[in-house]
Amino acid sequence: MSELRLYLRRDSLAEEAKCPWVVLDAAGRIADSGTSLDKLPQARRCHLVLASDLVLCLPVQLPDLPDRKLRPLLPAAAEAASLTEAEQLHVALGGREGDGRRILNIVDKAWFGRILTALRERGILVDAALPEALLLPWQPDAWTLLRDEDGAAVRFNQYRGGALDRGDPPPGLVLALAQAGRPASIRVCKGNALKAPDLGHWSEALGLPVEDAGVWDWRVAPWPAGADLLQGEFAARRTRVDWPALLRPAGWALAGLVAVQMAGAFVDWRLLDHEAQGLKTEMRLLAEKALPAHAAVVDPAWQVAQELKAIGAGGEIADDSLPGLLARLGKAWPVGAEPGVQTMDFVSGVLNVSLARNDAEWLERLKANASAAGLALALRAGEKGGAILTVKTLAGPDPHGANHGR
Repeated sequence: MSELRLYLRRDSLAEEAKCPWVVLDAAGRIADSGTSLDKLPQARRCHLVLASDLVLCLPVQLPDLPDRKLRPLLPAAAEAASLTEAEQLHVALGGREGDGRRILNIVDKAWFGRILTALRERGILVDAALPEALLLPWQPDAWTLLRDEDGAAVRFNQYRGGALDRGDPPPGLVLALAQAGRPASIRVCKGNALKAPDLGHWSEALGLPVEDAGVWDWRVAPWPAGADLLQGEFAARRTRVDWPALLRPAGWALAGLVAVQMAGAFVDWRLLDHEAQGLKTEMRLLAEKALPAHAAVVDPAWQVAQELKAIGAGGEIADDSLPGLLARLGKAWPVGAEPGVQTMDFVSGVLNVSLARNDAEWLERLKANASAAGLALALRAGEKGGAILTVKTLAGPDPHGANHGR
């Protein structure tokens, strides 16, 4: 994820004032940099690095309360230590030191608000802000000092740091050693200072080891987790939404749903096609039995229905096979609006006829005619308002003769 990092001094964003910035790629390498905010590259997040003299890191003893209950009390606690009116201060809670004291990170409220508003007007939404001192590397029992041309910054521990004046060594460092306790050593990082310090002289003047920690650059320093000046009324409220990241899971879910639906539709189609093919095969086999030998079967249902009509008009079939049943049924078949023959099935002397409509009047006429034709009919409901006829010959001889017309 790309990161835009800006370095702010007291006059930053003023007219013609420069504001150093850098864009880091996902691997933390510098992708672009500059000092003008007119044409900034796009980045996923924005971090502010404040010059250390803009932020006071103050250790105080606070009541043992949740942070949300402590925040309203912080300006008053900072006022007592900074001698500045509480309403002029923005106070952010930092970490807890070993002696139980909490660190208050204090910054001028009006200045900080102007900076955030000016950046927002430029379309820059800030995710986090820290003083430069809290980006310096640190290790237990050692202080880390950054020496620049116009001053210095020091990090005392994980949660506290501050600004120092110029000097070899800085007088503020001597005062900090007297007030904050003495570390095992001091590690000095080279910033933009042109002249390297005399570490031997520093060690002799301070009375403890002073080591060279090499070159340090705020632009690529790892951003610490947890600490942040954007608290309370200045808490980060991003309005920019990472739509690709949000929609990507929904897109995959939608694609999966579409795939499942398509697979289900394909399976349904295959099952229906298989059922239809089976039905066509059964109808063709039945038609081959019912139609004259070597007749071409093109539309089984229609051809069998037509054969029924032809038989009813005067066929000469006397046995109880399928043609015999069809002959008797043809004699009994009422003339008029037919309910429509859909399928026929003949098994062991029993003929099942599926009708498209359950026409009560027509069926009553058929039952009356069937008895005279020597047939026994049974009726049951079919699907979608249709009916199924079960047809077989009556026991005993046909009293009217199976071969006589109506």
